[in-house]
Amino acid sequence: MDSQGIANLTPALLSVSCERIKGELLRVLKIEDRFNGSIVVRILPEVSRLPPARIFATQYADGWRYTLEFQERVHWTLLVRTTVEALLLEIANRGNPNQLNPIPLWLSEGITTLLIGESSRELVPQMNREFKDLSRSMDPLVAIAAKTSGRSPLGFDVMAFPSDSLTSNTNQFQLFQGSSALLVHHLRLLGRGGGSLGSLVFSFNQSLNWQTGFLKTYQAEFQSLLEVEKWWAVQASAFYVQNASREISTETIDRFLRSILQENVEVARSTNSPVGRRLLRLSDTIEQWPFAAQLPVLERKMTQLRHLSVLGSRYFSRRNSAAVDPELRTRFDQVRRLMDVLDPYLRERSNSGNLVKRGDVDPRIRVLVQVTTERLRLMEQEILGSP
Repeated sequence: MDSQGIANLTPALLSVSCERIKGELLRVLKIEDRFNGSIVVRILPEVSRLPPARIFATQYADGWRYTLEFQERVHWTLLVRTTVEALLLEIANRGNPNQLNPIPLWLSEGITTLLIGESSRELVPQMNREFKDLSRSMDPLVAIAAKTSGRSPLGFDVMAFPSDSLTSNTNQFQLFQGSSALLVHHLRLLGRGGGSLGSLVFSFNQSLNWQTGFLKTYQAEFQSLLEVEKWWAVQASAFYVQNASREISTETIDRFLRSILQENVEVARSTNSPVGRRLLRLSDTIEQWPFAAQLPVLERKMTQLRHLSVLGSRYFSRRNSAAVDPELRTRFDQVRRLMDVLDPYLRERSNSGNLVKRGDVDPRIRVLVQVTTERLRLMEQEILGSP
């Protein structure tokens, strides 16, 4: 392997590398080595008009067979990425005689980013000596932070359905890889003792698509993809606060504020009509929803606001006040003001003594709801504009 990370492939090197990559993948998925499919790997001469790595899937009566083609000189990270995708395809399609179940890009790129961060070039060793990359870190968050470079992770909906413009833009795709790795990292901490990530890949063979397989695997945690999006928004804001660069983006803080002031809800126009989505402003949820339905929403919003408040405190403590962007100061002032609206409302409504004997809401609570919604609508007008 040269200083640019280009590996000169030989049968021996490829054999060792593929086994190491498979071993690390099994570790991340927490599943046993029970591969029963066929994956053929070929080394081809360099041809500039062809991609340096390709996967072919061929259907047989008893399932699928896979062929990996690598040009004899290929970047070691591409070797890892392609091998991981082929191995995931084999796991997700074992015994499947029907249409090939694809692997979502966020899953394959997220796992690959974690493997590269945790094992680095040891996955593709230099022959004749054992290569130890002293710069690698077993902490997965180190590799994720390097990919995101202080930027806010992408939203779940963006990762679930990435656009062509995102995947073709090197800078944006790097953010996609880091965001996907963070999602995979959190998912492997959920479920049955952290082992559900492997169950997720297996589920693709018994599901209509990866989305239904996802909800089946994590049914104890999420009832819909909308719940996943909301859970992910909190994880993303927490990570951003911990790893934001010294230059914080005004646009990112504004995006967080806009998402906090709106709630994505699922609605159906009639009993038999399909469920759709619409954005509901936070003031409307407080005014229209019973408090039991408001509570988890507002607690989630307050968690995100506290994350942003901590970020603002850290940011301003490192800077001379005269050097701070006025727009950024305005955004963090909006964070503080929004907390000042929601925090007393939550504390008062959570007080068990706010109900009268007949079960009606205390008149003081009606006043509190009215005052809170009025203050929220002023902030919504300021940040979101007119409804």
